[in-house]
Amino acid sequence: MEGAQELPYLGQISHQLSGNKKRSEQSNYQQVLWELSDEKCRELGQKYLDAAQIQRGDKPLFIDKMPNNYADVGLINLILPNAKIIDARRHPMATCFSGYKQLFAAGQEFTYSLEDIGRYYRNYVELMDHWDAVLPGKVLLVEYENIVSDFGIPYGAC
Repeated sequence: MEGAQELPYLGQISHQLSGNKKRSEQSNYQQVLWELSDEKCRELGQKYLDAAQIQRGDKPLFIDKMPNNYADVGLINLILPNAKIIDARRHPMATCFSGYKQLFAAGQEFTYSLEDIGRYYRNYVELMDHWDAVLPGKVLLVEYENIVSDFGIPYGAC
C-alpha cells in the first residue's frame, strides 16, 4: 500500500459532474449521480486511476487522503466500487483547532472562523452519518483517540 498524498482528482470529477455552476446557481450534482450509466461510472473510475498514477507508484493499493473526499463518498462508491473508504476521525476540538491554526494556501476559507469551522465539522459528521445509513458497511470509522490509546500513547502526545 502506498500513500498518494491529498489528490485533487476526485474533486475535479465531482466539479465536472456538477456542471461547473457558479456558486449562486443550484447544482444538479445529485441528479447527475443517479443518472450515471455503468459504463460512465467505469470511465470516470478509470479517469481517476489514470490521473492518480503519477502519485500511486507501482503498488496495487494506494491511499488518497484528501479530507474533502468525504463529500463524495457516493461518487466514490459508484466509480470505484472496490475502494475501501476510511473515516479517520479525531475529537472535534482537536480537528477544528488543527484547521484553525493552519494557514492554508487556498480552498479552506472556513478554517479562519471558529463558527465556520465548527459548522463545517458538524456538517461533515452529519454527512458521514448519512453515508453510513445509505451505504451500510462501506465506510470504516476509525477514531484517532481509540487508536492511540490502544498503543499506550497518551492522548495529546502525538
